[in-house]
Amino acid sequence: MKKISASKLTGNLPLKIISVVIAFLIWLLVSNTNNPIQTKTFSNVPITIVNQSSVADIGKVVEPEGNGMVTLRVKERRRVLDQLTRSDFYVEADMENINSMNSVPLTVTCSNSSVSWDEIDILPSSLKVELEDKVEQAFVVSVSVSGTAANGFAVGETEIVQGKNIYIAGPESVMKIINQVVAPVNVGGLNSDVTLTAALKVYDKNGADMQDKLSTLEFKDSNGAVLTDGIVQVDVNMWSVKTDIALEVDTIGTPAYGYRVSGINTIPASVSLAGTEDALKALGGKLTLKDTISVAGAAENISEELDLTNTLADMEGLKMLADAEPNIMVEVQIDKNGDETVSIPLSSVELLNQPAGVNLVFTPADKIFIGIHAASDEPQELTEEDIKASIDLAPCAEEGNHELTVNVELPEGYELASDVTIIVNSERQPTEAETE
Repeated sequence: MKKISASKLTGNLPLKIISVVIAFLIWLLVSNTNNPIQTKTFSNVPITIVNQSSVADIGKVVEPEGNGMVTLRVKERRRVLDQLTRSDFYVEADMENINSMNSVPLTVTCSNSSVSWDEIDILPSSLKVELEDKVEQAFVVSVSVSGTAANGFAVGETEIVQGKNIYIAGPESVMKIINQVVAPVNVGGLNSDVTLTAALKVYDKNGADMQDKLSTLEFKDSNGAVLTDGIVQVDVNMWSVKTDIALEVDTIGTPAYGYRVSGINTIPASVSLAGTEDALKALGGKLTLKDTISVAGAAENISEELDLTNTLADMEGLKMLADAEPNIMVEVQIDKNGDETVSIPLSSVELLNQPAGVNLVFTPADKIFIGIHAASDEPQELTEEDIKASIDLAPCAEEGNHELTVNVELPEGYELASDVTIIVNSERQPTEAETE
């Protein structure tokens, strides 16, 4: 092999060194042009507080000031910065490093190994905290239900497995404003009993969610077992839904002399209830209200509002549906002896002089109730077909609500016990031009 002489390697050495330096400078120029060093800001990076037990040993708890977030400024190559997100940073406040000013220095690490700690500025660089007395208090947990169960089912009973009462410990200033503790569960699509997991939610005395304070609180069940992350289990019993359950109301007392109770109507006439199989079967399709209506001395109809919850409170295994109205209206018809109230469908009433170009809405919309008095001692038997009724709608040519008299023709031996009226709302129909 031909040997290269040392003189050839070392010849023109200064020129060769200059060439290498120039090449490096060109590389550095290209590198800085295509991938320059820049600074990027990352806001709202959360602070993680560790070793809180170091202050818990002296009966204190940490209450951070501010929003628990910092801003980071990172100085690095553009290609590295473009790969970074806020989640790549971990900011820590170690309570073992707390100073006499109740300030804890912050440290930061980045999951991207290309970024070192000295390339990151933390604003602010320390966390100001308050050391408060730790207090503990018992709270009753309520279950909050959301979602729609499967068709034909409703939530019956709920029970927290860890017990209805829990203990919460935390800073005195936070504990003073706690008002309610709730275990939320979603029952969407459920049709059988199930145990669901719920994360406890805490609300202050203004009804605001205290989510930002949960990290300062400690949850325990009634036996002292720690509830990690405030997690509990909720047993949910699903009940069947029974529709068209008739309502019955009893009366007490005696109407005025010569009068009697001729009928009792409820609005609505029936309700839907959720219940266990045995409880629904025991109803037999009707619910008799616990509350009664007094008709003592009554000489006219009585209307009274009753609350179904008074009745269901004493009935185990039954409840109203979540969105149902518990109040019902009860109408007791009081007629003279020998009088009766007959209902005829609105469809059988003759409508006279109906104006054109208006929409009419009738109240009541289905039936008209007619009080009838037997004028003779032995009247003929009365049927619905024997009653002829008509309404003159001429006044409805003018828009608005109209109370109109119903003209009633009765067979011989009967007469009206009172006038019969109906409410008719008249509204002009929009013209074709108005609908375009």
